[in-house]
Amino acid sequence: MNINADTGGRGNATGGDTPGPVEVVRAFLGEMIDRFGQSCGPTGGPNAGTTVAPDVLVALRLGEAAVRLARPDARPRQLAVIGPTQVGKSTVVNLLAGRTVAEVSPLAGYTVHPLGCAIGDHAEPDAWLAEAFPDWRRCRPDELRRDELESYGWQSCGPALRGTSQVARAPYVIWDTPDFDSLSADQYVRGVLEVAALADAYLLVLSKEKYADLSAWKMLRLLAPLGRPLIICLTKLTPDAAEAVTQSLRARLSESGAGWGDVSIVTVEYCPELAAGTPAPETVQRLAAPLVGAVQGALEGAGAGRLAGARALVDAHWEAWTAPLRTELAALEEWRDVVDKALQGFIERYRRDYLEHPQRFDSFRRATVELLELLEIPKLSRWVTVARQAVTWPLRQLWAAGSGWRHAQPGHVLGTEAAVLSDSLETLVTALLRETQRRCVSASPAFAVWQGLGGRLRAEEARLRTMFEQALQAHHARVTAEVHAAATELYEELKRQPARLAAVRTARATIDVGGLLLAVKTAGLSPMDALWAPATFALSSLLVEGFAGVQMGATARRLKRRQVEAVQQELSEKVLATELRHLAERLSGPGVFGLSAERLSAAGAALHAWQEMEHDG
Repeated sequence: MNINADTGGRGNATGGDTPGPVEVVRAFLGEMIDRFGQSCGPTGGPNAGTTVAPDVLVALRLGEAAVRLARPDARPRQLAVIGPTQVGKSTVVNLLAGRTVAEVSPLAGYTVHPLGCAIGDHAEPDAWLAEAFPDWRRCRPDELRRDELESYGWQSCGPALRGTSQVARAPYVIWDTPDFDSLSADQYVRGVLEVAALADAYLLVLSKEKYADLSAWKMLRLLAPLGRPLIICLTKLTPDAAEAVTQSLRARLSESGAGWGDVSIVTVEYCPELAAGTPAPETVQRLAAPLVGAVQGALEGAGAGRLAGARALVDAHWEAWTAPLRTELAALEEWRDVVDKALQGFIERYRRDYLEHPQRFDSFRRATVELLELLEIPKLSRWVTVARQAVTWPLRQLWAAGSGWRHAQPGHVLGTEAAVLSDSLETLVTALLRETQRRCVSASPAFAVWQGLGGRLRAEEARLRTMFEQALQAHHARVTAEVHAAATELYEELKRQPARLAAVRTARATIDVGGLLLAVKTAGLSPMDALWAPATFALSSLLVEGFAGVQMGATARRLKRRQVEAVQQELSEKVLATELRHLAERLSGPGVFGLSAERLSAAGAALHAWQEMEHDG
């Protein structure tokens, strides 16, 4: 399979609409640029608290543009004139064009827009220019504005160096580009990168002062994986310095290990007329001839292997580009572990503080009370109930008097279990906030993730509590139904054993009647009667438990098991786990990519498929 065919990696092998691996990779790089843009400041530098290096974004922009422009169809050959500030790029462009098309200035950073000069006869450039500069404004050079950086100049120059057959062989476009090393270069470097991705060959302009400049070699290393032809033009050279500077430059090229030892180096001597912008035509032709010959030679075989070069560039930087995303995904996975550990502690606290607590676990006692009501002897139950109400009246009055004090204490209107669960939720949220704060260190690569998680948790805390309270009310209703079912089950079990049922009922009735008889006095109830009568009724409950035997213990264990399962499923998993994990899925903000592990994996698989296609092709 030939990946340099007309599809350029788009579509499947049968020509369907499914994006091919190259298009999948390009779309992913575009998403990464958007996310990096959110992490960087207006000049491309990192915001406070982020770890995105500007160099990473620069390489990513070049990679996306290189993949997007890998097909050289329907456009003329492109030459990018690049270089640091004040080396004479615009002067070299004017030499190649044979006229003044780029304005020369002694000010550093004067050129901030790409300027295209169409040499020779060209078809309408609208289609390929729109692909090369998506959403950029095309205008005449005199219409360019310094405050509108996403625009480029364009002009048709006709044949260059009239009468010179070298230039007339084929049409091509010369691009004058902004510098890449001035203090403000970060603001307009995207224009350099778009042109570099579009170009079929590079003309790197250096002066004798800048040929060893670190920025120039940094740019060469960035462009090297693309494998485009390179020409170096040394300007402002005096005759005595030309040979020494050229040899030094070539030695550096050989030492670089990037295969640049045989790069064409063209020298342009210092010419006062050229610097003043008033060179004679014969001077222009003499100085431009070596440049024109080198450019034509470089452009002759240009265009082949562009897709392979784009893939090589992506390969070279893939780890650096995806490292922040992988760090983020690792932090989100750690968040899920933190949540799971906190939920485990939530259940453990519920077990310890309620189910296993001898005073707080009241579900079984509630079942016992209902069973006692079912065990009352039908013919005696009405008058015993009335008598019990009368006998316990003093104690109920004392209880009512203290109800205001009890309600002022920490608790929950739904009872002890609800109070324990609410306290456990409070502990869980506090622990999670503490964990996010502990990991929220500005020097950490995952700072933005933990900062975002902490902010999201604080913002969603009230909603989380509301959802938990609603689920807690439903849980309380289910527990009440379970308690009633347990009491009914115990009663049905006793009904299947008439002798035991009769014994329990007799014991219950005997104690109740005995307590009533002891409480009845000629002059009414004394304080000792008020204390003794409720105690006799409590004794009847103990006797029921003793008579019922093992079934009561089994019922208590079953109630505990059902309750913990309900809390784990309905409260822990459906509410807490779901909402807390969704915090990571909905995470956004400065420094956060917001791309899933599946998205990264799909892009990596597409890159691997691209490599396999090249190997098979």
